[in-house]
Amino acid sequence: MITIDYALRIYTDMLNAGDNIDIKYFKDNLSINDFKEFQELTPFIALLKSSKETDKFKTIFNKVDAHKESIYNLPSVANFRSHRNSKTDEATKKLNKLFDEEFGDE
Repeated sequence: MITIDYALRIYTDMLNAGDNIDIKYFKDNLSINDFKEFQELTPFIALLKSSKETDKFKTIFNKVDAHKESIYNLPSVANFRSHRNSKTDEATKKLNKLFDEEFGDE
């Protein structure tokens, strides 16, 4: 016979490793009362595992999202003309002037 603490530890390790869990093993090696308690507690282990994975996913997603935002929100020469305001109009005029000076009609 095994203790419920040991059974829960084995169950948790198997769940984390993605192993197939043989409930019959636990039923055969726990007392009747311990097996009932084991059955009541195992859903909570799965909930805790899914909560940890959700937190891990959120952490990774936030890092990826922040990186994406840092890339897409960089000002670039190629897209400054797509936003129209006094600064972009001024920049466009200056760019056109420089271009005409360098590559004017010769």
